[in-house]
Amino acid sequence: MEPGDYDVMLESQGGVCKICHSTETGRGDQWFVVDHCHKTNKIRGLLCNTCNRALGLFKDDISYLEQAIHYLKNV
Repeated sequence: MEPGDYDVMLESQGGVCKICHSTETGRGDQWFVVDHCHKTNKIRGLLCNTCNRALGLFKDDISYLEQAIHYLKNV
């Protein structure tokens, strides 16, 4: 990320987490996490700490996330 890219990205996201739309970073500081694909290193967006950790705990695996959604809908 080049200097200034963070601010441009945050503005394009409306100043919120790209997933949950919270204005809180969840980290006790002012910065959102710069989320990236671990396979390609491509930056995907700025996330609050909670959303970033959730993706990591699900190993960025869409099938795990879909199974979690199914689970929550059917509990």
